Amino acid sequence: MNKYYYVLSIIFFYSLMLGQAEENLWKTNTENSLMTPISVTIGGDFIVNGTFTAFPIQRVDHLITEVLQKAKEASAGMMNQKLIMMSIKKELEDYSLRNIKLMRANGEIKILDLLKFRLTGDFTYNPYLLNDDVIIFPENNIENNFIDISGAVNNPTKFYFVEGDRLSDAILFARGIDESYSKVEEAEISRLSDKGEQEELIRVKIEDNPVLQRGDRVRILFDENYKDDFKVLVVGEVHKPGYIYITRSNSTLKEVIDKAGGFTAKADTKRSELIKGTDKNQLMTIEAIKEKYKNNEDLSSIILSNSLNEINYEKMKMARMADISVDDTAYFSIDNMLRILNAVGLVDFSKIYSDSTEDGNFVVEDGDIIVVPSKQNLVYVFGQVLKPGYTQYVDGKNYEYYISQSGGLGEVSDDIWIIRGGTREWTEAEEESVINPGDFIYIQKEVKQSSTETAMFFNSLISAIGTLATLVVVVINLAKL
Repeated sequence: MNKYYYVLSIIFFYSLMLGQAEENLWKTNTENSLMTPISVTIGGDFIVNGTFTAFPIQRVDHLITEVLQKAKEASAGMMNQKLIMMSIKKELEDYSLRNIKLMRANGEIKILDLLKFRLTGDFTYNPYLLNDDVIIFPENNIENNFIDISGAVNNPTKFYFVEGDRLSDAILFARGIDESYSKVEEAEISRLSDKGEQEELIRVKIEDNPVLQRGDRVRILFDENYKDDFKVLVVGEVHKPGYIYITRSNSTLKEVIDKAGGFTAKADTKRSELIKGTDKNQLMTIEAIKEKYKNNEDLSSIILSNSLNEINYEKMKMARMADISVDDTAYFSIDNMLRILNAVGLVDFSKIYSDSTEDGNFVVEDGDIIVVPSKQNLVYVFGQVLKPGYTQYVDGKNYEYYISQSGGLGEVSDDIWIIRGGTREWTEAEEESVINPGDFIYIQKEVKQSSTETAMFFNSLISAIGTLATLVVVVINLAKL
């Protein structure tokens, strides 16, 4: 009996060793076969047609990506101008990822969808290559053979249509439903007649997943979601400066100051300002430009150009019907540019807690800035004085005192003006003029010149101010996006 078990053990061990040897041999042969070069032909509407060397370990998308990358590298080596490179890059990437025909040597035909593969990772859309495979790309006529989808999706898009496409496919290619929207249950399909002159609007349930037709425009419907990070910035003399969150068009100035901890003892409420945020129309215009040119590498330049045009257009609209002189036009240009650059809410911060005024009920909006400066016990003297600068405020002293503190008048001094710190109002200095902390005293220079020279000077000045201010507005707008 023991001998019998001994023989069986030897036979079992020998069989095991033989099986492992055969398995190792099979693995070696398989690995060698997977590294044996094969021929694959690419045809149709692709950047280059011809027969290429590939390997059985490669899938279709691997080979396509490899060929495309080599074409890009070859073109980059020949071109060094940016515009030409952009044009060539666009041409290289102009091919369809869908409805690709894979023809096998045995007569089998597969229809591939590499776009679905890239979005789902499903390898049934991206099979391994075999020797003598032929890959045929369809004409990439997305202008006429398309589906367009927008609305409550993560990435509104226009994609190549394939017979049998359903609403779920369109949502997939749009990167899914945007979860920030609520009650996303229906879609609206806009379907034009062949001549494009009549429209049929079809309301469907998303869960019904209807079949789409070539040229359908799909809008995923939603209830508007007004949840946003509405906030205003409070800086300066408050106990809790920083961003204060607000509601949509419903928070008051008093509520914001309360959330910011209230004014400190050093707060100068007389000089505090509410600076309005960037005009919503400007921001919406920039957003529309971004959407239109989102695939353009010169997007920043396009936004800058359009913003400059928009601001200049606003200036021309304001001036077109004006009946004012050349000098008045110069002054108006200054005021109008200040309006664009620094639109402020007319609020007296010293009265926001008063029941007798509406200052505290002024409604703040997203993007507004509240500036609460410190009380300044200083007066600034500049212009034609020997030592322009700040000097300590002394109660009851008139302008002559502050000029003397600044070294006295210059030899070509002329009119003396008091500029109020809060309103920037100019009043001619008189002996009884009251000076307040934060005021400016400006000593004008006596300059003799003709009215023509004055007008030319103002026009040059306005042109320079306009250009600078326009650039500032554009930069601010871009920073907020």
